[in-house]
Amino acid sequence: MPVHNSLARLAGLWLKRKAFCFGVLRFAFCLLSFLCLLPAVGIVMRAAQTPRGASAPPPPDDPVLLSVVQLVAVGPADLEQNRECSATGFLIDEEGYLITNAHVVDDAQRCLEKAAGAKMFAKLAIVDSRIARAVPCDVVALDETNDLGLLKIERPLAAILSGKPPYATLDARPVRAGTAVKVSGHPAFSWQPVTQTGHVLWIGRMELEELHDPLRSPSDAVEIDIHLRPGNSGSPVYRPGGGVIAVVDKRNTLRPDYSFAVAIHYAVELAERSGARWHAVD
Repeated sequence: MPVHNSLARLAGLWLKRKAFCFGVLRFAFCLLSFLCLLPAVGIVMRAAQTPRGASAPPPPDDPVLLSVVQLVAVGPADLEQNRECSATGFLIDEEGYLITNAHVVDDAQRCLEKAAGAKMFAKLAIVDSRIARAVPCDVVALDETNDLGLLKIERPLAAILSGKPPYATLDARPVRAGTAVKVSGHPAFSWQPVTQTGHVLWIGRMELEELHDPLRSPSDAVEIDIHLRPGNSGSPVYRPGGGVIAVVDKRNTLRPDYSFAVAIHYAVELAERSGARWHAVD
């Protein structure tokens, strides 16, 4: 075999081996880059699933978080399919009285209308997702004008997390625009509560529900710059250090990133009329 043919063959083999090695190195580099990007992808995906202004998970030392309950009702509906309702409430004393919206109670009653004797369940919000404490609750009183409901769980929920009592303190003092606030609730059937932060934008009076009652007067309310979702109805609006100042009522339909909440003094009045205890902020 001529020398130049042998050299050409050896050169071809060398080039093939070099191309193979380069391909292996390129694959390894791509794989390493992908593995390095996985944590960032996970962060982006979690951020996409978490509402703006939300803390995930909520801090366990939040003084109001222990009081938040998820209100759930599941009953038979048309076509033999279950109908599910979910919203939020919060405990106001040791005996198990809790506040939510009147429209939450109304939705739950429609959900349970074909299930004789069925009741809403209140699930305590706790940090350990392996534990779920849920008990049935009764409707004590309604204030439809101010869209508030007072419920009572059938048995008191024991204090957990360092022995802290699972009820929120209420703060009926005047609120100013710009006040920093939090909202903790169960949007979209979330298993654990979601806490979002924002500010009070507006304080005034408005009609919360379209009852078409000419004798009805507007309610004291606040607007907050927090985008809330179905399931947040009845959530407490509170100062970062504790003290509920309002109860979430509905989203602002004209500005969906903002929401309305009814002033807490109506909940205080409803509780006192019904003989329920409540605790004022220190």
